[in-house]
Amino acid sequence: MNALFRYHKLAESIEALPAFKGLDPVQVEILMAVGLSRQNEEMLTVSNVLEMTHLASPATLHGRLKELRNRGFIEIVPGQDNRFKFLAPSPLANEYFNALDRCIRKSVQPG
Repeated sequence: MNALFRYHKLAESIEALPAFKGLDPVQVEILMAVGLSRQNEEMLTVSNVLEMTHLASPATLHGRLKELRNRGFIEIVPGQDNRFKFLAPSPLANEYFNALDRCIRKSVQPG
């Protein structure tokens, strides 16, 4: 259990950095879904995110997507036929993921 609390404290310090400050839980969940889809070599669409109604209403999700894009966390990639808009993590999002990954690794180290 100590690793859990060490991770939580380390993650809080990452989320307090100016580039990452102010991400709300819905934005973090969207960002994680976008990152996971890319990690699995899948493409998440805007429509897929708007269907995540367990997080928030479609209108709220759309607003959070817009904020993530405006802040530079996600990029919209057009599909081959332009009917679908795919989401991809930006370099800033990858920095965020890498920082959290370092927190996980550090939290399980002894001492």
